[in-house]
Amino acid sequence: MLGLATATLAVAALVVQPRPTAAAEPIILETQCFDVPGIVDCLDDDFLSYWRNNGGLPVFGYPITEAADQYNVDSDDFYWTQWLERNRFELHPENAGTPYEVLLGLLGKERLSQLGREIEPREAGPVEGCLWFEQTGHNVCNQAGNLGFKSYWQSHGLKIEGLDTYARSLQLFGLPLTSAQTETNASGDTVITQWFERARLEWHPNNPDEFKVLLGLLGKEILDDVSEPLPPAEQCAQTPDPVSANIRPTKCPQVGTVVFFDFFGFQPNEEVVLWVVDPAGEVYEFDEGTTIGPSGSVENVEWPTAGSPTGLWLISLEGKTSGHVADIYFTVMP
Repeated sequence: MLGLATATLAVAALVVQPRPTAAAEPIILETQCFDVPGIVDCLDDDFLSYWRNNGGLPVFGYPITEAADQYNVDSDDFYWTQWLERNRFELHPENAGTPYEVLLGLLGKERLSQLGREIEPREAGPVEGCLWFEQTGHNVCNQAGNLGFKSYWQSHGLKIEGLDTYARSLQLFGLPLTSAQTETNASGDTVITQWFERARLEWHPNNPDEFKVLLGLLGKEILDDVSEPLPPAEQCAQTPDPVSANIRPTKCPQVGTVVFFDFFGFQPNEEVVLWVVDPAGEVYEFDEGTTIGPSGSVENVEWPTAGSPTGLWLISLEGKTSGHVADIYFTVMP
């Protein structure tokens, strides 16, 4: 029993990555909130200085979610994350103390994928007076004299010491993924548009010069296009009942609740394999000679959900001799 509980807790430590908290005295930081209709969120303290130092409202927009741990598909890990109208901030503790502690999401790439659009083929080659990106084979040009995507790309960038102007712009926008072409955006505006890894640039010729180039609201568009989650009662109703097992106090605990498992139906003292499937679909196998007790069961295995990703989990034991399987499904609710 002790071995199984230890293995289970080890899996929890591996899969669940709670946000670390400092043990030192709390520091009161200035908070940035917005009294704007439809915007009810404040910038998280971890992202406030980054937002202010790298362009603020015109570049990133208002925050549209509270900060929370969120799974990142590209890195297969969880990060403290906050969505804004035009981008997504991620806190990367592995980069603490460097200019890359906060990173931007690849929202241009993600939105194109969400729309089912492929990255466009390479252009024929460099165009005179434009910026040519050999990596993706696209030009970035101005639309009217010295105004347009080229000038905007060159004049905006992240404030990272040690980087030249080009590298700072690359950190903010990424590489171009398409050529400039006329498209209709989510707001219904038909404008010249060019997509980048982290942004979408739009040409609005009727605006004053300083606002002729605008950044698309990619963060808002991506979140608005995500299917609405099921109501809690319906989500819980779709959580399967345990098989040869029990879970207490509920199969739909709120995050932070400690749940307890019982597994039974095995042969006495049988060796078992522990399987864990997290809400992202990642499967973890632990086969380290864990043994069921003399009664063929194990009780009161503790599983903490503090900091756990929300969604459906599966904890499964499989007997090596009997082939008996005991499954516990539970949905961690926000």
